[in-house]
Amino acid sequence: MTLAWIPNTLTTGNLLLGFISVIYSSHGNYQGYITAGLLILAAALLDGLDGPVARRLNVSSPLGGELDSLADCVTFGVAPGYLAYKAYLSESTIPMFGNIDIVGIFIASIFPICAAYRLARFNISSDKNSFTGLPSPIAGVIVALVPICFINVVIPKIIFAFSFVIIGLLMVSTVKYSKPKYYLFKNIHGFKLIIFIIAIALILIFFRQWTVFIFISLYILSGILSFIIQFIQDHKY
Repeated sequence: MTLAWIPNTLTTGNLLLGFISVIYSSHGNYQGYITAGLLILAAALLDGLDGPVARRLNVSSPLGGELDSLADCVTFGVAPGYLAYKAYLSESTIPMFGNIDIVGIFIASIFPICAAYRLARFNISSDKNSFTGLPSPIAGVIVALVPICFINVVIPKIIFAFSFVIIGLLMVSTVKYSKPKYYLFKNIHGFKLIIFIIAIALILIFFRQWTVFIFISLYILSGILSFIIQFIQDHKY
C-alpha cells in the first residue's frame, strides 16, 4: 500500500479547515471571525507539512500537487475573501443598488480570483529559489490574522479595503519573493544572524500579540521594496 495517503490526508485537512472557516465566518459575529481566522492559520500549518512529508516518504506526485492547489484556492482564496467580506466589507453599499452591497462583494471577490490565477501560474512555472508574486498561503494568513490581532481596534473600512486589494494583486504580480528557508540558509550568517536573532527577540518581547502579523507584514514589504529598488536601478540611466 502506497504511503501517498499521508500527505494527501494533510492536504485534505487543509481543504476541510478552509471550508469550516467559511462556515464560521457566516455566523456574522466577531467570535466567528476569530475562529475562522484561527482555522486558516491551522490550515496553513497543514499546508506547510504536506509537501515535506511527501518528499520525505518519496511519494510526491502530480495528483498531490493538483490537490494541494485546489485546497489552497479554497483555504487561502475563498475563505479569507469571505471572512473579509463578512467582517469588514459587507456594508460597502451603493445607494442605487438598495440593500445589495455590490461594492463589498466585488472587492472581496478579488481575493479568490487572484489566488486561483496565482496557483495556476505556479503549477506551470515556478522557481526553486523564489516565488513570483506573493504566495497565496501568506496572503490568506495575513487576512486571517486581522480579526485575531485587531480584536479591539476599529479599522477604517477604506484602509482595510485598500490593503486587502493590494495583497490580492500582489499574488498575481511579478514581484519576486524569496523562499524564506532558502533565503535564511543562503544570506543570514555570522553578524547578520546575530542581528536577526536579536530582532526576533525584541519583537517577541514588545509585540508578542502581533509577532506573526509583524513578520508576515515585513515579508510582504520586503518584496515590494526589492521590486522598487530593482525598478530604480533598471531605469536610472
